[in-house]
Amino acid sequence: MTDHRAFIDRLAAGYQESLLVLAANHLGVFGALADGPRGAAELATTLDVDLRALDVMLCALVGAEVLTQPAPHTFAMGEDLQPLLDPHGSETMSSILDHHHHLVASWSQLADVVRTGRPASASQQPRDEGRLRAFICGMKDISRRSSVEVADALPELGARRRLLDLGGGPGTSALAFCARWPELRAVVFDLPPVLDIARAEIAAAGLTDRVTTLDGDFHVDPLLRDGAEPYDVVYISNIIHSLSPAETAVLLTRVTSVLADDGLVVLKDFYLDDTRTRPAFGSRFAVNMLVGTEGGKSYTWAETEALCHDAGLGDVRRLAVAVNSGLVVARRVAG
Repeated sequence: MTDHRAFIDRLAAGYQESLLVLAANHLGVFGALADGPRGAAELATTLDVDLRALDVMLCALVGAEVLTQPAPHTFAMGEDLQPLLDPHGSETMSSILDHHHHLVASWSQLADVVRTGRPASASQQPRDEGRLRAFICGMKDISRRSSVEVADALPELGARRRLLDLGGGPGTSALAFCARWPELRAVVFDLPPVLDIARAEIAAAGLTDRVTTLDGDFHVDPLLRDGAEPYDVVYISNIIHSLSPAETAVLLTRVTSVLADDGLVVLKDFYLDDTRTRPAFGSRFAVNMLVGTEGGKSYTWAETEALCHDAGLGDVRRLAVAVNSGLVVARRVAG
């Protein structure tokens, strides 16, 4: 039998455990524990924080089963969580957690956003270098695995030669696709400060000969270098949710203009069913766009398909991929 009081209490107090994890990550607690158990006093000195306050936080993290306590006043990361929490772990979520830490200020203004219909004032502040890196590297954290899953879902990309990763951030998807298909070449298009991060990622992957960058604002700047051949594929991952339908329509028209005949547009996003309530992640993410953008939203599958048709794309199909995402794949219609 459902305990309705417990259900509401869990929802109302959910921010507490969330903020515990986000604050600990932001302060560097998990990175400081990456090499093994440490005492609270040693950690406080390393992190330059108050010992009493840190000890309270650490004990709460043990209570939340995020940390363990192998000895009194000594704390450690669990073996299962370390790859996710260690900033240098193989599956690290450190940057996306820091991005969520910065989002808290905007979400805390949700009541005002609904009252006024305007995005949160906190979200309108320019990102400093730390916030930008958290966001862009956070995109790497969440796309590291999903990009491989997209590659699995789209084997036809193996027959393509030129791919544009539009708003590609750190280039994670382009790198995953090129690692899978040796004949594929990719261009990562994004703003100049973002591409500084992408170029470092490309160099680290040893793919500078096959993955290049092109800087600009994809709303207004050319998507092709002068004299370059049209793209066989344009990959648009987690972009349209930050745009209004009118902005998305314009973007798809621009993208179609740089596609080769029979070229593909692949739109990865957090799609909703026609009720706009499910999946729950997608309807909740729509709130994230409400507090953070002027006109962004979580799109339904049907809305996205209609926008593709309006842009002159056909052969539109849906594919489920990753945990919360889907793909809308469309082909440029000749003529």
